[in-house]
Order: sequence, then C-alpha cells, then structure tokens
Amino acid sequence: MNPSELPAVLYVDDDALNLRVFDANFGQRFRIFRSASPSEALALLEQRKGEIGVILSDQRMPGMTGVELLERARSIAPDAKRMLVTAYADMQAVIDAVNRGQVTRYFVKPWDRSELQAALDDALKIARLELRIREVEGRMMKSERLATLGQVTAGIAHELMGPVGYLSQNVSSLQRDLTSVIQYVSKHLTVDPNPSVAETVEDLPALIKDLADGAEHLRQVALGLRAQARGEDMEATADVAEVVSFAVKLARAEVRDRARLTSNGEAVRVIFGPVKLCQVLLNLVVNAAQAMSGTGRQGRIEVRWTVRPDDVVLTVADNGCGIPVDLQERVFQPLFTTKPVGIGTGLGLSICRELVAQAGGNLRLSSTPGEGTDIEITLRRAPPL
Repeated sequence: MNPSELPAVLYVDDDALNLRVFDANFGQRFRIFRSASPSEALALLEQRKGEIGVILSDQRMPGMTGVELLERARSIAPDAKRMLVTAYADMQAVIDAVNRGQVTRYFVKPWDRSELQAALDDALKIARLELRIREVEGRMMKSERLATLGQVTAGIAHELMGPVGYLSQNVSSLQRDLTSVIQYVSKHLTVDPNPSVAETVEDLPALIKDLADGAEHLRQVALGLRAQARGEDMEATADVAEVVSFAVKLARAEVRDRARLTSNGEAVRVIFGPVKLCQVLLNLVVNAAQAMSGTGRQGRIEVRWTVRPDDVVLTVADNGCGIPVDLQERVFQPLFTTKPVGIGTGLGLSICRELVAQAGGNLRLSSTPGEGTDIEITLRRAPPL
C-alpha cells in the first residue's frame, strides 16, 4: 500500500524514546504522526484535518495533561478516536475522562503491543465506517433532492404543454392572417407611401417567425423535460449553427450589459437533440456572463466550433474570473455551486455534462483563476441529410 494511503495515527509524548518505540512497533502498519508536546499536536491536527483517525496521548506531559489535550482535540477532529497511555497514579482522572466521553479507551504503562495494535485497528475501522456512513447519507440526501426536482420537472412539463399549445396555434393563425393583411397594406402603400409603416410591414414576418421559433422551442423543451422525467431517449440531430444562433438570442438579456458575445463556425450537424444542445449552450453562456462580475474588464464570450472527420469540438470561452483549481471538478457535482444564494442552483453544469454524456460525447473544463474559462464539448458528427 502507498504510505499516503495508510490509516493515520497521531501519537503525543514528551519522551523522545517513547516516540521512537511507538514508531518502531507500528510504523509499518500505520501512517504515524508524532508530536513531542500538546501545542505541537494541536497545530498538527489543524493542519491535517480529516487525515488522522486516532489520537493517542501520554497522560503526564508538562503544561497540559493528556486528558486536557484530547478534550481540545475533540473540537478540532471530532471524528478521531481518542486514547490515553497512563500510569496507575493517574487512573481516577482517566476513568473520569472516559465517563465524560473525552477519552474512548486507555492503556496502562507499559502497554502491550498486541493489545494496542488491536485497539488501533478497531478504532480505525470504526472511523472509516463512520466516514462511509456519512458519505452514503450525503448521497441519499442529494438523491432525494434530485428525485424531488424530477417530480417538479415532470409537473412543469405538464403545465407548459397547455399554454405552449395555445401559443403555437395562435402564432400559426397570426402568420396566416398576416399574409393577407400585408398584401392589403402593401397595395395602399403604393398609393399613399408611409416609410414607417412600410418598415413595420417589412419587419413583421421576421418578428412572427421569431415568435413561431420560440413557441416551437418551448414545445420541444416541454417534451424534453417530460421525456427526461420518464427516462425516455429522444435521439435527434441538430444543426450547430442554427442552435448556437438561437441560444445566443435567448442569452442576449443576460449577456448584454456584461460581455460581448460572438460565435464562429462552419455548417455541420451533430448527433444531439437541438433542444438539449440549446439547453447546454444556454447554461454555459449564462455561466460565462455571470463570471464577469467583479473582473473590472470588458467581458468577452466566444462560442466556436471545429469540425473534425468524426466529431465536432464546440467551445464556450470567456475571460471572466475563472474557477479555483480545487473547485474545477466539484463544479460538476449536483447541487454544488460557487454562486451566491438565489443566483445558482448547482445543477447547471452537472446537467450539461450528463446530457452530453447521454449523447455519446464528453465535456471538459479548462480554467485559469483570474483569466477565464474554456469549456469544450465533443459531439459525434451526424451523417449528411
């Protein structure tokens, strides 16, 4: 086993010989930290939080007894098992400490090697089991919250379908009726020209088309939410340029006052549903816009893609605040967020990675704190239509 993976024991004794004897007996079996004074031990505990599973201390030390040390250590390393080595003269103080829960076990000098080793083994096993229990409890809590979100998602999808249906029908009727209205108005404009009316008439078809596209996107979002809640697979292909263009439109309000948003790439289709691709891109662009806060410089967000023989690499790059190295993997954990309360849910990036993975692609993050972040999405190319 790698020495860094060995269970850790902190042994505290002001007698250097005792420290060497302990190391000689148990150094091959455990990862040993040694301290010659209580103050040094407390500093080490602060530095090695979470690493040390057992604290074993001599009772008689200058300045602070072993019982006092273990009581203070309890607040620094509450999960560590605390044990004492004592002489018969200190027995009453040790027994009192055990009764108060300050000490889990004690050994009378001179300690027996096999007895102490068995006690250390048991204590470390218990510490590891307790850690696993807490991890499982944490995962269960997250699972329950995600299950609740799934139920809410299904309800939202159901509620969306009705209004979206009305919107789609009315937009279709409006498109049909608008054609005859434009023809009628155009005839009158030849007789009585009006530049502002002519400009409005010219812009109306594009505006109605945007409404129709938005209504269809909402319908696809509702269908996608319902499919995800049911566990259905809705494999499709998407035109990257079209989806990027639509995502940029949707993100405009969030980006407008924070950054300059550009996009660049050639026409290509990928194996990924257009709604899911838009959802991923919208999440990434909005995240990039929010990363501009406090940078004090002109924000820049670029969505670009490169076509390769078998796949497409789509990148969302920004010059925002970046992500600290120790958080770059954690940001993909469900419900983890670095944003203030009310701004982020901690689900955006985890959902993005899951959606991309479901499509057979992968999502990779590269970030430099203070300089910006690049997120690369690799997706399979779709065969020509």
